[in-house]
Amino acid sequence: MNTNKLNLIPLSLASLTILAGTILVSSVVSADDSVVDEINITVPLSCTLSGTGMDAHNAEINNGTYNSAIGETTLKAFCNDNEGFAIYAIGYTDNEEGKNVLTNSTLGSTYDITTGTAITGNDSKWAMKLTKLTSPTPTYPIIIAGSTEDSLKAQGDPDYSTFQQVPDDYEKVAYRTSATDTGTNAEGATLTTTYQAYISSTQPAGTYTGQVKYTLIHPHNATKPIKPVTIATAEYLQEVNSCPADLPEEQVYTLKDSRDEQEYKVAKLKDGKCWMVENLNIAGGTALSSEDTDFDSSYELPTSDGWTVSNNTLILPDSDTPGTDYRPYVYNSNNDNCSNNQPCYSYYSWFAATAGSNSTISGIGANAPFSICPKGWHLPSIGVANDTTDPTTDFGNLVISYGGSAETAYYDSETNPTSAAMYNNLGPDSIPNFQLAGGYMFGQFQADNRYQSSTMSSDSTYFTGALSINVDYLGNANIYDFMAFPVRCLFKTN
Repeated sequence: MNTNKLNLIPLSLASLTILAGTILVSSVVSADDSVVDEINITVPLSCTLSGTGMDAHNAEINNGTYNSAIGETTLKAFCNDNEGFAIYAIGYTDNEEGKNVLTNSTLGSTYDITTGTAITGNDSKWAMKLTKLTSPTPTYPIIIAGSTEDSLKAQGDPDYSTFQQVPDDYEKVAYRTSATDTGTNAEGATLTTTYQAYISSTQPAGTYTGQVKYTLIHPHNATKPIKPVTIATAEYLQEVNSCPADLPEEQVYTLKDSRDEQEYKVAKLKDGKCWMVENLNIAGGTALSSEDTDFDSSYELPTSDGWTVSNNTLILPDSDTPGTDYRPYVYNSNNDNCSNNQPCYSYYSWFAATAGSNSTISGIGANAPFSICPKGWHLPSIGVANDTTDPTTDFGNLVISYGGSAETAYYDSETNPTSAAMYNNLGPDSIPNFQLAGGYMFGQFQADNRYQSSTMSSDSTYFTGALSINVDYLGNANIYDFMAFPVRCLFKTN
């Protein structure tokens, strides 16, 4: 910016000079010209991991022999700051992380080649080894994979002479604690990886395929990547940490709840989310902890209004006596004869279903943050003001994915002929299998078919929203928060 200033200095009358009838006013001009030019340059963090020679590890190995150098890949890692990086490896056969075998799609898993550190013996095995490059000469990472002794792993194996098992979980194989290299010729840290396979005399002929996935993490001491565990690979509901897009829709799997070893059918439904396709059946009196239940360790467990805490665990109420005093209760009806010969389940008031966290929220549309679902799973949300098909909610998105419309909130056979079709898609004997399970209220079982949600749907006495499903009707309903209904859980994040 250019700035010119003319300062006029006024004079007193005494300073006026009369000359030839002309009045002269003296002035002083002070110039202050300046230029400010700002330049801002942002240098983004840059971390890269690349490889040459990938997918080129092909070898023909006869029975009873081994090959100690199946292909070679040069990995190059670079980060342009002083936080360093770490490289992790994991088996990646058939696009499944953690599957550390060589498979033959024709012969089947019976004849897979398993991994092993000692590539000798009677069983067919394969393994991997990393070494540093000797040329060119950038700054090398410390190699952990292939170290001959545990005491050397902190510094890297000096001769890199050993192979190791292909990891079935993410394992750190190399790292740098600072910048890789500097200057205009910075190339990054480089290392090589090779594979070895021993083929026993009993291994059937064929082509076997496997992969290893390498992942760069920044900074060097950051938390290692998480191995995806899906409903297709987990044993327990609490182990699941991923519901990937490539899971087949409506393929049913059976997982256990670690809190009581009870089994539940689960599936990825048409909304792209993983759901339990059976109602929760955890019994009153069960101890719930942040290790196995949908609340975190910072949650201040409720100790009043009917809740009991013992040894940092929340005890699910062991009472089937409901009231209108807003206390949690559980009605375990497993051995009772429910109406219409329908299967019996457990029924939970909203206070019980939300693990008491409903008391921490207020306002229409607010969602209780926690629930009695298994850890990693949660209560579905639902629309408010009769808006069943709000696509931003869990139940709404599910309804839309099974034929609902975002423009029509309710589905009644008198006004909308798609209601029966939607019931067939979501109701009993479908994969989602929302049973006509009824509910428990005012001291007795009733045939109102609703499912608890996490959502506060009103500021009035009708307090919480629920999915209401019947033969000729599907919608959401405002219910008393002390009424007990079944619970369905879905996986929290994709």
